[in-house]
Amino acid sequence: MSIASSTPPTAGDAERPSLDELMSRAAALRPVIAERAARTEADRRVSGDVIALLDEQGLLSMVKPARFGGYEYGPTAMVRLGYELGQACGSTAWCAALANCNALFTSYWSLSAQQDVWGRAPRNLVAAPLAPTGKCERVEGGFRVWGSWPFASNCENSQWTVLSAPVPPGQEEPGGPAWFLTPMSTVSVDQDTWHMAGLQGTGSKTLRVDEPIFIPDHRMVRMSDVVAVTTPGTLVEDNPLARFGWSTFGATALVAPLLGMARGALDWYVDNMRSKIRPGAAASAAEHPFVQERAGRAEAMIDAALTLVLRDLAEAETVIFAGGTLEQEQRIRLRRDCGFAARQAVEAVNSLYEASGASAADLSRPIQRFWRDVNAGANHVSLDERAIMATAGQHLFGLKPTGQF
Repeated sequence: MSIASSTPPTAGDAERPSLDELMSRAAALRPVIAERAARTEADRRVSGDVIALLDEQGLLSMVKPARFGGYEYGPTAMVRLGYELGQACGSTAWCAALANCNALFTSYWSLSAQQDVWGRAPRNLVAAPLAPTGKCERVEGGFRVWGSWPFASNCENSQWTVLSAPVPPGQEEPGGPAWFLTPMSTVSVDQDTWHMAGLQGTGSKTLRVDEPIFIPDHRMVRMSDVVAVTTPGTLVEDNPLARFGWSTFGATALVAPLLGMARGALDWYVDNMRSKIRPGAAASAAEHPFVQERAGRAEAMIDAALTLVLRDLAEAETVIFAGGTLEQEQRIRLRRDCGFAARQAVEAVNSLYEASGASAADLSRPIQRFWRDVNAGANHVSLDERAIMATAGQHLFGLKPTGQF
């Protein structure tokens, strides 16, 4: 399935590969990534050499500001990448999609903060454990920050990270949750964390800062500004990525790998059923109508969900890259799409797994990893389908919508 990006041409288009070309590169890496999927899970992280392969093909710079060597595509790029790579390894797809998503997130900071991250090393990656579980205090010129932050996906392949903590109110400034940029060299990774049944290969370990570190003012953004799309990055000239609101677009990076995992599970199911002979049967399982029904239904679920997400992303990108602002209905629709797509991915994989027989639980069978990973990923708070659909329903009834959108 190929849906063109709505991203308009930019100054660097002579050097910028098309999205179709980038996806061809991603697809070419799938055999290598699939072959390493079990090792990725056992290692509890994506290896540095796999990250290097992705980086060499430009797949980690797709949603990065052009002034720092990025291709400055919109969220469609990370959705398509997550879908392509998810067919081979859910954990690798998760980390690759988030590497792009976190580059978009970094565009919310001032230009001086972005230069700190990318000025001397434009291929730096950023981890982003976003829950405000840390502590901080105001000091002259900035903040002292310390604490622990779980769920730092791909942190061991990142050179910078986001930390979060509630900021105490100042004399002329409000308090509230805020996010801080700091080099990974200032934090430690707790290796006794992230022993998981699903997506263990994402390496989403806990970061720790035991002794307070200093973070200057310009490396802080307020959560209230992120929600309102009024961050310092929106004031930076030629910085369109900062206008993609996190509440609306952040989860698109998470749902795409789930759809890719579902496609990978379907491909495995089809191949397996062609050669599987059920006890007492002379023909392959692929000739049984119930087996055929599972495959046909799963493909329809996957394609419908992906098409919906990409369709509404294309419309949103057209508006934002043209300098416009999304209507509430458009933002809620994008959130609805993500919730729907996550549920379709889970139901497709669960249906295929339960129809694959006891042998599907063998650790050498990729479908059992897809099954564990897709169910773990869909439990992310940003993909809570019931809460998302309630928000969509509130809008339909003319009520004030609640929740993240």
